[in-house]
Amino acid sequence: MSSSGLGTSPGAVGRVAFGAATIAAALLGLLGDARWFAASGAFGAVWWAWDSLADNVFGPMVRFLADSVSGAGAAEEPPDLTVDDTVRLLESHLASNAAPRHVQIQSALRLAEIYRLNKKDDARAEDVIRRVKEKWPDAPELARFERGGDEVMK
Repeated sequence: MSSSGLGTSPGAVGRVAFGAATIAAALLGLLGDARWFAASGAFGAVWWAWDSLADNVFGPMVRFLADSVSGAGAAEEPPDLTVDDTVRLLESHLASNAAPRHVQIQSALRLAEIYRLNKKDDARAEDVIRRVKEKWPDAPELARFERGGDEVMK
């Protein structure tokens, strides 16, 4: 962009071209031919449509595509969750019958990990695994806990 603030983007080029054509046709209409007023109105309508499309359709689409290619659009900060927030979230996954099977199993595994490592509560960790094994005894993700407890994870 130049220092005057007028960019050379396609949107800016279209605005200048259609704006100049609108003004030029209006001035030519003042010289005596009324058809130039109609042309000025047509150029003005195209100028307005171009401006609207450039701002509301093409601009966001180009930014989206550029962010997708560069990866800038995917850089979203993760939420600031405490361990207690995470425990509440995972417990709600386990309590919900609407959550899919794999979500509940993964939630149970993460929750058992948190109870064991962060909270130092092996009994609660084993209880979480027991509850999810009661729901899905054939889950291959829980096969490591077959020996009664979770010695493998310690």
